This record gives sequence, C-alpha cells and structure tokens, in this order.
Amino acid sequence: MKPKLIAQSNKLMSLGLNFLSQSFINRPKSPHWTRGNGKRGDEMSKNLRDALKAAKKDRNVLSKLIIWESGVSKTQFYRIINGEEAPSPDTKNKMAKALGINLEQFDELQNNSKQAEQNLGNSRKRKNKWLIPLSLLSVFLIGSTALIVNNKTQSPTPNISKNIADPEDSTLFIKDVTIPDGTAIPINTEFVKTWRVKNTGKVIWKDRYLKRMTPPSSLVCASPNMVPIPETSPGETVDISVTFKTPYLPGSCRTDWKTADKDGNLYYPDMHGLFVIVTVVAD
Repeated sequence: MKPKLIAQSNKLMSLGLNFLSQSFINRPKSPHWTRGNGKRGDEMSKNLRDALKAAKKDRNVLSKLIIWESGVSKTQFYRIINGEEAPSPDTKNKMAKALGINLEQFDELQNNSKQAEQNLGNSRKRKNKWLIPLSLLSVFLIGSTALIVNNKTQSPTPNISKNIADPEDSTLFIKDVTIPDGTAIPINTEFVKTWRVKNTGKVIWKDRYLKRMTPPSSLVCASPNMVPIPETSPGETVDISVTFKTPYLPGSCRTDWKTADKDGNLYYPDMHGLFVIVTVVAD
C-alpha cells in the first residue's frame, strides 16, 4: 500500500477511535430505581406482576384461572399487567377481584408497572444510542462509505375465524378434573383430559364444540380436531373431555383449544382458551 493511502487509513481509524472514546466519556449515568420517596438504592415498588404472583400463591391457583376470571386474552392480560395497556372499567373490576385487591390498589400498582415499563424502554433507548458509535467505528475501520438499509413489509396476520361472540355470552374455567399440567405419561399411550367450565352468561350453550387450535404433528399428542360440548344452561357447569394419544418420542406436549360452532367459528376469539400440557416419557 502506498504511504499516502496508509496515512489516510490511519487517520480514519484515529478519528473513529477518538469519536468512540469521547462518546463513552460523555455518556450519562443510568438512573437508579426509586421508590415513591425518591431515595436511591431502595427496591422498586410493587407492581401488578407482583400482585399476580401473590394471588397465585395465596389462592394456590395457576395463572390461567386468573386470566379466565379477568375475561381477556392472555396477551391482553399481560399487556395490562406489564403496564403497556390501560384496562376498561369492566376489565379492571374483574382483574382487581381476581388479584384480590381493591380498585385503588389496582390503580397504584398499575402506575408502578407503567413506570417500570417506561424505565425499561428508556434503558433500551440508551443502549441503542451507544451502539451507534460502535457502528460508526466499524465503518471507519473497513473503509465503507455506504449504508444499506433493507425495509421489509410485514404481511398482516390473517383472521383465523369469524367473531360470533355474544355480549351476553360468557364462560369461566373452573378446574382441571383430570391430568393436571405437567403429568408424566408414557409414549404411545392414550389418556383422557377433562376440563370443568361454567356458563356465566345468559345464553344457552347448544351445538357447540371444543376446537383444537394446535396443528397436528407426529411430535405432538394426537386427538380429534373437534369434540362436542354438552348443552349447558346459564349458571350450570359442564365437564368437557378429549381423548389424546402421546407421540412415539419423549418430550413436552401441549395443545390449545377454544369454543367454536360446527363450522369452526370461535365464540370467544379474544379469550385465553383451554390447554393441556403433559410430559411424555419413555417406557
């Protein structure tokens, strides 16, 4: 390489290293977590996620029961818990009741969740900000003068089923009658899973089915795609059973289910459905 080119390359490298060092020297310090009194070093205030853990422990139940009682989907439930979404008044009442807290406590804990989410977002922004000098340094070192950005258009998620929900139609998960989550079952073995649910609405359940949402696979428990739900009047409970067969290899097997009509259209498309999880073991 000619002396002039070597000098120019060294100059570019020097500029890049100097820019990087100055960026980190002037980097602001990260804020500490604070309590309501604003003193540094204290633990972060309790939030809705802590309330969820406490409710599960005090009531000795799984998260899915609390989600069912809250009347929202699993995704929406955790968005509210994490402070990413504000619930409607009706949802807030149901969630507060399921978590065993009053509305005032719910508002306070949700504000703490929201603040924690904002702090996390700010932390991510600061982290991304200081990745810029590293990228610039790489550009200097390799002598690149062009930055190529590929923009990809995300295709929309198709609607799986038609929403046929009735505002006066509601359901509540009661318990697992058989096969608790995590039960160990040998390979190539049939078992019957039974859930108990309650008709908490004002609509008679008639000609309804439990629809399997998990695609079939040789590595997942086999079952019918749909099973009939016995006719159930408002206020009544019903047991719904599905016969499964474990796959030929050990592992973890989970299938998810939702209520549908004979054509597969969902009655509660936004709600968290029923599911079964078993551990498949060798003979």
